[in-house]
Parts: sequence; C-alpha cells; structure tokens
Amino acid sequence: MGAFVAIAADGRRQAALGKLTERIREAGAGCSVWLGNAYVADSDRLFLWIPVFLGIGVALYFGLPFEPPLWLALAPVVPTAWALWRTRHSSIFAPLSAAILCVVIGFAATTFRSHVVAAPVLERPMAGNLSAKVLSVETTETGALSAILAPSAFGRLLPADLPARVKVNIRQRDATLRPGAEVNLRTRLMPPPEPVLPYGFDFARQSWFSSLGAVGFAYTAPKETAAPAGLGESLIILRMRIGERIRSRIGGTGGAVAAALITGERASIPDSISTDLRAAGIYHVLSISGLHMVLFAGSLFWVVRACLVLVPGLALRYPIKKWAATIAILGATFYLVISGAAVATQRAWIMICLMFLAVLLDRPALSIRNVMLAATVILLWRPESLIGASFQMSFSAVIALIAFYESEPVCRWTSRPRGAGIEALISRAFAYILGIALTSIVAGTATGVIAAFHFNRIAIYGLAGNMAAMPLVGIVVMPMALVSLLLMPLGLDGPALWAMGKGVDGMLAIAHEVAAWNGADRMVSAAPLLALVVTVLGALWLTLWRANWRYAGILPIVVGLGLWGSGPRPDILVDRDAALFALRGADGHLVLTASRPSYTAGQWLRYEGDERTARDAARSEFMQCDGRGCAYREPGRPSIAFPETLGAVVEDCERSEIVIAAVSVPRQTRKECAARLLLDYFFFWRNGATAINLDEDGQLHIVTARQMRGARPWVQRRPKNQ
Repeated sequence: MGAFVAIAADGRRQAALGKLTERIREAGAGCSVWLGNAYVADSDRLFLWIPVFLGIGVALYFGLPFEPPLWLALAPVVPTAWALWRTRHSSIFAPLSAAILCVVIGFAATTFRSHVVAAPVLERPMAGNLSAKVLSVETTETGALSAILAPSAFGRLLPADLPARVKVNIRQRDATLRPGAEVNLRTRLMPPPEPVLPYGFDFARQSWFSSLGAVGFAYTAPKETAAPAGLGESLIILRMRIGERIRSRIGGTGGAVAAALITGERASIPDSISTDLRAAGIYHVLSISGLHMVLFAGSLFWVVRACLVLVPGLALRYPIKKWAATIAILGATFYLVISGAAVATQRAWIMICLMFLAVLLDRPALSIRNVMLAATVILLWRPESLIGASFQMSFSAVIALIAFYESEPVCRWTSRPRGAGIEALISRAFAYILGIALTSIVAGTATGVIAAFHFNRIAIYGLAGNMAAMPLVGIVVMPMALVSLLLMPLGLDGPALWAMGKGVDGMLAIAHEVAAWNGADRMVSAAPLLALVVTVLGALWLTLWRANWRYAGILPIVVGLGLWGSGPRPDILVDRDAALFALRGADGHLVLTASRPSYTAGQWLRYEGDERTARDAARSEFMQCDGRGCAYREPGRPSIAFPETLGAVVEDCERSEIVIAAVSVPRQTRKECAARLLLDYFFFWRNGATAINLDEDGQLHIVTARQMRGARPWVQRRPKNQ
C-alpha cells in the first residue's frame, strides 16, 4: 500500500512540476512578446542612442590605464563598419553592429583628439623672461589679470619644449593686456597641478586637452612689444570693451554679473555672490549655455518675426518665419563670439542652430532628436567634454525636460484651450507659474545628482530660488541684454542697461535671501563613479524610450542612488607635495595637520561632505605639533607621526607605527626604522597624492594618484631611483 501511495504522490509532484514548467514557459513567451512589441514600438528612437554609445567609447578611452596607439584605436573602425553594412537588413544585428561601431568611433575620436591637442608640458617649476602673444584676458574680483598666453620664448627652453599655451596671473597694479598683443614679462611657471586626491579632479588632464602646458604668476607687469592685429584679436577686444562698458554703466556687483551674462567673464564676480547663487540653486545663470542662447536668440527670433508680421505684404507672400530663424542664427553666432566661445557656449550654439535649421527645413524645432544630434556632434568634435560637469548637466537637463513635456499627460495639459478674456489671462499666468515650477523640479532633479557628484553640494531650496529668479531673467534681464547690444553701437543702450541692472539686482537679492535660509547649501559625501554611471544609464533608459519598458530604468536609478556615499574613505591622506596630511579619527572625521586654509584642505573636506573649515578640522586633543612635525596618538588607533626633519624621523621610527615624512629619508635610515610603514618625500614626489586605508586585520592599503591616473600623456613621468 505504501508503495502505491508513494507512486501516486510522485505522480502528483510530476504533474505539478509540469504545470509549473508550462506556466514559466508561457510567462517567458509572454515576456518575449512584450519585449518584442516594445522594441518595435520604439524602433524609431534607436537613433537617440548613437551619442550614448559614442559616450561609452569615450569613457573607455579615459578608463584605460595606458595611452592606446592611434593606429590601434583607428583599426577597428573599418571592420565594424563593414559588419554594419553586411547586417544592415537585420532588425536585431543591425542595431547591435551600429552600437559597436559607435563605441569604436567614440574611442577612436578621443584617441585622435588626444594626439591632435598634444603639446609640450613644462617638466618642473621655472622662472624667467616670457615672450608671448596674448590669447585672452580676464579681470578678477581683486583687480588682477588672468591671461592665457602663447609663448614664443621662455628662459632657456628650446622652441621645441615651449608649451603651446600658459595661464599667468598678473597682480601688478595698473597692468594692462590687449588680446593679440605681443608682450614680455618675468614669470614663474609650473606644470599643471596634479589631483589632490588619488581619485580627485585632474586639472592636468583638462589642461592637456586645452593644450595648456603651464600655469604660474608674473613678477613684473607685462611690457607690450607688438600691437594686436587681425580679425580674431579685434573681436576679442570688442568683447572686452563691451564688458567694460556694461560694468561701468551698471556698476558694482550687478555690473560684474551683467557683464558675465553677455561676455562670459566671471572672474570679476565676488566669491560671496557666487556662493549665494550656488546655495540658491541659480548659479547656472552665470554659465552661458542653453538657457542664455534660447533667451537671446529666441527673443531675437520673436522680435524680428513680430516686426515682419506688421508688414502685410511680406507676411502674406514670403516665409518670414524662416527669415527670422536665419537672423536668429546670425545673432546666436554673434553672441557666441562676444561671450568668449567657451565649450558650454559652443555646445549651446550648436543646439540652437540645429533648432533653427529645423525651422528652415520645416521640421519640429525642439525635439529629442535635435538634442541627441547636437550631443553627437559635440562628442565627435570635443569628446573630452563627456567627463565634464558642464556637458553632463546641460544635456541631462534638456533631455529630461523634453522627455517630460513629450509625455502624454503633459501634452494634454499644455494643449488644452485656455478660454478667453480674463479667464484666459488667469489661466496663462497660472500655466506660466506652474511651468516654471515643473521646469525647475525636472531640471533640478536631472542635474542635482550630477552636481552632487562633481561638487558635493545640493541646493535644498533650488526650486524656490529658480521660481523667484527665473521670471526676472527671462522677462527682464536677457531681453534687455539683447536690446542693449542692439543699441550699443548707437550709444542708446543706457536705459536698457539700467533695466538689465535692476533685474540683475533683483536676482541677486533673491539669491541672497534664499541662501540665508537654514540648510540652503548642504554638502554631501563623495560617491563612487559607478553610482553616477548606473544612475545616468537608468535615467537615459527612462527618458529616451517611450514604450512602457522605459520604466525599467527606475531600478538602476534606485541602485545608483543607493550606492551614494559609499565612495572610498581613506584613513590617511597625504598631499601631492607632502605639505599637508590628514587622518581619520575614531569619530570618523578627518583631522588636519595644518590649520591654514588651502585648496587641498578644502577639497579634502568637500570630498567628505564636511562643512568644517580647515581651522576647525585641525583642532584635536590627540594631535600634537611642534617645529619638527606632528604626531597623532589616540587610544585604540595606530600611532602616526608626520616628521618634518630627518632627526624627527629617527625618533618617530621608535615611537610610531606609521611614519609619513615631509623630507627625504636615506636608505640606511629606512632600513633601520622599526615602524610598520615609512614613506618619505620622494615617494609622494613620484606618486602624487596618496590615500592609505587600514582594514580590520590591520593591513595597510596604499592608493596613489599615479596608480589611478595610469601612464597617460598628461601624467608626468618621474624616475623611480630618486
């Protein structure tokens, strides 16, 4: 009987298993059908992923620990293009081949760009007479000059070793520079600085792609040896004169901000104003990018078209909309030139020109296709833009806004009738206010994550700041900027500049008020790169598709945000020059060895999301410093010494577990040192900024900037035997 019962039970289990298998098979088939339908529905949006895969190729280049040969980067282009041609009729393999080709092209374009911009980089700090041509110049808040120069001679350097460009700060009173002029001055130049953290911002890499080979300061005022000549120099001088006129007419801080909105010169804006604008979430107003181009060129388009409509003979017989679009393109180009043609402005110019070109071709002006086409052009032209906060924030904001306003519920709301009379006026006013709020929320959310990653800051009340300030910017400031530029050649720009100044003053008053609110500007700890990558890819999946499968992008967004704050938290930090040290106490906060404010100390604390000053971070009962160095001894923590003399090194080797010296230590002394770890000045000279981690087993893990940066052309090679 038991055997029959067992057989029956086994039969029931087999039947249940069969039903479960059948249900799984049906679910899999249903899922496949659902995915297939979604793919077919969104097949017309595959084009939008071209810049995404180009960006993956660019990111692969920057992620390599070595510089790839140019031939190796270019070699895969032809085979992958041939594979795409062979699979062009396949609905599955054609998109796959196209994606691979985009990755290969992005990688090749970045490698090629690195070779094109290659220029000598100063190997060590030097002082000498510099003869150079002035490329650009800005006036800082303190009245000093910050100039980009193209050297023709410097000290005893051979012509082949001269950097293509150098950046020099000139603090002498009454110093003047004219773009295009040849000047001579005595300067001290240094190589572009390395990161202050092993995984921190690499200014030397940014300088490489700008052909900037040295930075420094002037000992003497520049002496002009040849006058400017050429159209390019004339345009730069025109830009400077426009900025000077705006600052003199409006005056004060408002004049500096107004000049920045037109000419892009932000150096004269006080740091306190920049801080308030950041805390209020409206600092983006100072960056001449998409917002400014849209307001400037859009206002010009509207004014020209409105004027042409007043002439019935033209409006009824000719394409005045296209005429207005053509004039708007010319106006945007002029704005690009006088604003200094920064990378963000160039990107905005490309986007606005594509929009008006669509008008000329009778296509929708504002669409996600045009935005992604602009991203494609920029990634092929300036692929290094991908890793910059400006590129990431501007495109994330535009993509998010277009995706939001393309959604069906929003389209229904924006297209509904507004009524007539007072009802229409109230409805439009409400729609305008709500539109600003929604735009601020969407754009702020899209850019907030990127801003937190790059700057470790979140503007808590950014919505309030934008809702209060943006109507002033859109209705008063930028339209008056356009009018003032049009009237400036006639000398009639006074009233327009006065109105613009009042609008700027109102914007600054709003920024100051919002920044004063408790907790307006909150710092956050650094996130690992993986968190940003996962979040951005999830956001792209959510915004670029239109079928329901786009909601799958929410999962990687949640995962990426969940990884926030899980970045490396080193126990010991050492400056690239061994001039500043920090260690993590038992309470989890960094303790600095020096209380004086410095760029390095600020960056270290910002990375931690720590709002303390360097002076506050240097206060610790466990840190003892004298003229020979510092020592940190806290119960339950390893004893650490930071000696600054060779004699102190010998003493600390007997009393400390870890010795990090700011001086070079002879080989014999290193052998005799009883400490678990001894690092001297030459270690940091060779390897740059260093982070040391202590795990639970007491093991030491050292990460250096040189290790993280790899063997790249912007990384200086230093011998190991010193």
